Amino acid sequence: MIIPMDAARPPIRTPDQRIRVFVSSTLKELEPERRAVRDVIERLRLAPVMFELGASAHPPRDLYRSYLAQSDIFVGVYWERYGWVAPNEDISGLEDEYHLSAGLPSLIYIKEPAPNREPRLQALLSRIRDDDRTSYKTFTGPDDLAELLAGDIATLLAERFDAGIIPNSPVPRGSGVPAPYSALIGREAEREEVDDLLAAPENRIVTLLGPGGVGKSRLAIEVATACAARGRHVAFAALESVSSPERVITAIARALGVRDTGDEPLERKVAAAVHDSDLLLVIDNMEHLLPATDTLVSLVTDAPRLQLLVTSRSPLRVRAERVYAVEPLPTPAAGSDDVTVASSGSRSTLHSMVRLSARCRSGRSRAPLTS
Repeated sequence: MIIPMDAARPPIRTPDQRIRVFVSSTLKELEPERRAVRDVIERLRLAPVMFELGASAHPPRDLYRSYLAQSDIFVGVYWERYGWVAPNEDISGLEDEYHLSAGLPSLIYIKEPAPNREPRLQALLSRIRDDDRTSYKTFTGPDDLAELLAGDIATLLAERFDAGIIPNSPVPRGSGVPAPYSALIGREAEREEVDDLLAAPENRIVTLLGPGGVGKSRLAIEVATACAARGRHVAFAALESVSSPERVITAIARALGVRDTGDEPLERKVAAAVHDSDLLLVIDNMEHLLPATDTLVSLVTDAPRLQLLVTSRSPLRVRAERVYAVEPLPTPAAGSDDVTVASSGSRSTLHSMVRLSARCRSGRSRAPLTS
């Protein structure tokens, strides 16, 4: 009996195509922990990718960048040292590896206590803690770390496996569109308007423009999810942790599943990947990387059906751009018991929030909330 292959199923990896786990840490202070991490990864039948200094035909930076480009999961293990900063570089290889991991599932482990932690590592860890797309935990020694890592990788693989086999999932497997963490409140009209902009093929770049924290990324996630539910290919490139314009193309490549194998320029491989695709590519948090705008323009120029949905605090200022201003949600005046919003579907929710706020101010917050 011949069983037809189901194209929707995820591919089965052969033994030489195991999931690769890139491990980032300083080499001198965490040797026992690195051994423990390697043991866990190999015990799970995964492939550890661990950059070690030593004789090599390639410069260290090129080597770990190549390793990262071929990896599927990023594991960072940190304690007190920030790591070596190479000549003509502004950041250490340790921080560079973290930035280059944008788009990969990331598991971060921080050893405590750390009485002599270097200030630059402390600053990096503070940014990691503020990144809600990254999981981080503290540990005290190799055994503790091994137990945490084994559980976290198993959970991560289970979640990824489930996401890949759920039928009728609105977001195609591998698109990287973050799962919404809350209901979309007060933005229904904006979502429809952005949908309308993207429905016009001539709008090649649509930029959601607004101040930080206004809800641009949340709106972009909602629009991207809706597009995917209608059957369009969607990819999501998060640039929040990307530190330089030159690395934007790397983040886009990761979002598209394009590997940098070194056989040809990454820009050319990305262009080839999107050339004939009816794709919506979300570029999230572009404002600090505006010099990379030419990269985006080049992509849409060479790919006639590609559209970009960009979130930014500043416009790109290119001819292909259509700017959509995301305004702050309306707030009630003092003493007001209601607020007019753009969508009637969200009015009752906001009305309830306003009433709850009024109760809190008047000391009656224990009363049941009704609309």
